[in-house]
Amino acid sequence: MSIFTTPVFYYGYSVTVNDIYINFNEGLGELTTTVTAGNYSFTDMASAVASALNEIGGQVYTVVANRADRTFTISASSPFDLLFSSGANSGLSVASVIGFNATDKTGLSSYTSDTSAGNEFVPQFPLQDYVSLDDYQEFSQANINESASGKVEIFSIGTRKFLEFNIGPVTDNAVKGLFTSDSAAVAKLRTFMQFLITKSDIEFMPDQTDRNTFNTILLEKTPTSSTGTGYKLRELYGRGLVGFFETGKLKFRERN
Repeated sequence: MSIFTTPVFYYGYSVTVNDIYINFNEGLGELTTTVTAGNYSFTDMASAVASALNEIGGQVYTVVANRADRTFTISASSPFDLLFSSGANSGLSVASVIGFNATDKTGLSSYTSDTSAGNEFVPQFPLQDYVSLDDYQEFSQANINESASGKVEIFSIGTRKFLEFNIGPVTDNAVKGLFTSDSAAVAKLRTFMQFLITKSDIEFMPDQTDRNTFNTILLEKTPTSSTGTGYKLRELYGRGLVGFFETGKLKFRERN
């Protein structure tokens, strides 16, 4: 089946050893904390920054992930400074990962990202061969025991949910109808797929008009890789669609 709403995916929140630091000041001198390196979902990125600040800071910090524009708001009960420019580790700051410019933020108790953080991918055409998380489930590490009387019992550690769909057709050509014209559509799909095969968490919103309803998923399998670590875009020239591409059926697993 197809999905007739326009979905959106948030991705690209990667912290490396080159951007792990937050230098900040609560009024008694510069403090330094680090965000654990790794790949995060949009929501988990907010939690990681909050954890880093609260580990070192003397007041309670909250970090809100603003879903409408992919920004983060860092707040505390009293004013504090974020030293993204003058801090001792400013050259290795997490600022760019969370949408802040490399400038100090001073004198306030709350700061919001200067720009949208990470990336979003919006399919150019409705997702094809769509199977929702509600319709694709299985027990995890299930063992089946059958007694002599024929009674069957299943032992597992929980239920796993999966999501399937094919992204395509995608084209840089001028198009009409259900398509959204985009001269860079194929390049955007390649970038998205290159991130997916890193096996990092992404957030999937079935309807871009409701970005508060989402699931965190990761790529499980592609037509060319049973481990989800490779992909191959297929040009649909056999159907007379030169310059139109699709991913083939992708399988994702919900990350609880």
